[in-house]
Amino acid sequence: MNALSRRLLLAGLLPAFAAACASAGAPAWADMDYPGTLQPATTLATDVLWQQRITAHWGEDGQRGFDAAVQKQGDTLTVLGLSPVGSVGFVMLLRGTAIELQNQSDQELPFPPRFILLDVQRTFYPWLAPAAGPDGARTGIVGDERVQELWRDGRLLQRRFTRLDGRPEGAITITYDWRDAEPQRLAPRHTVLDNGWFGYRLTVDTHTETLLPATAP
Repeated sequence: MNALSRRLLLAGLLPAFAAACASAGAPAWADMDYPGTLQPATTLATDVLWQQRITAHWGEDGQRGFDAAVQKQGDTLTVLGLSPVGSVGFVMLLRGTAIELQNQSDQELPFPPRFILLDVQRTFYPWLAPAAGPDGARTGIVGDERVQELWRDGRLLQRRFTRLDGRPEGAITITYDWRDAEPQRLAPRHTVLDNGWFGYRLTVDTHTETLLPATAP
């Protein structure tokens, strides 16, 4: 882990979906319980660090908030986290398409790290080829999913994932709020992921975005 990653541990993240699963008494999850195409880390071309506040909502009254740090640098996507009491918890690493979990907490995560990495990528990674113009709707097939996007003024406003086989039923819908965002920002300040497959919602407030020096090939 580099020096930047060690400092980022202070920002902290306990994945919101973990709280939802744990509170619901969910059984042990397997990787493929959450279908989808996990992309290589390098699919996001820009090296960047996001520091965020995540609020998870599940069931009728379930809600919990967390601070988060997500970093993409070179061929590695990193999600860093702390335990609820502030001690170092875990590091999730995606190198290419290989996942590594470094869990220093005294509890097992109630789900595979692939789940969280998929949510990060569904929200912040590119999924469809750029269109000829900056506005309008785009649709494409990625793996076994239909991906639909709505763009305006060159910025993504909504993204929607549905399974071609209808299993699970419903959709994952992500909405993007670009108000008060600088023109050069990669991520909006406010994003909401509604997961209709598993019944949870993640509200992500990206308060800091730092572009990182490109790594040598």
